[in-house]
Amino acid sequence: MSISESFVRIESWLSNNAPTLLRQLNKPGSSIPELDKAESILGAKFPPSVREAYTHYDGESSESTGLFGSWRWLPLREIIEWNDEQKQNVQKYHLIDFKPSFMIPLLELTTTNNDLRYVETSGDDGQEETPVIEWNHTRPVRDIKYGSFANYLSTFAERLELGEYKCDNHDPTKARGLVLKH
Repeated sequence: MSISESFVRIESWLSNNAPTLLRQLNKPGSSIPELDKAESILGAKFPPSVREAYTHYDGESSESTGLFGSWRWLPLREIIEWNDEQKQNVQKYHLIDFKPSFMIPLLELTTTNNDLRYVETSGDDGQEETPVIEWNHTRPVRDIKYGSFANYLSTFAERLELGEYKCDNHDPTKARGLVLKH
């Protein structure tokens, strides 16, 4: 399924079930020159599905508690800020083996501190898809969750339609994100 098809399904579900949450997605999306500039600043290439997703939306609002089941999709600006912070940590703590440009954080877990879902930088030509990997800071493990960001969005859309998510507030007009049903 394409990125566009996934967003049509996500937008449709949100419109019908949680219309206020649709406004949590940052519009407009990023332009190709903005994506190129972000890649240059990061010293990384976004996988194709990530580039395409950011042309639809520039992540989520900072007010969101996470549309993706408590996972908040980061705007490009926040990805760059995270990368700058990590570069400073590399210098400050002499972290020889860590290269911030290798990790591109896409989502942060809003219920904990610093858990991420990220993709690795694509190949030099930017055509390689890389998996979505979860990094848990309390037990540092590199856990591959999805084969690509396109797969992540497609799976999320399917799970929405299957009824696996609900608003994080009983009053949908006050909701700021989605959580998994238990």
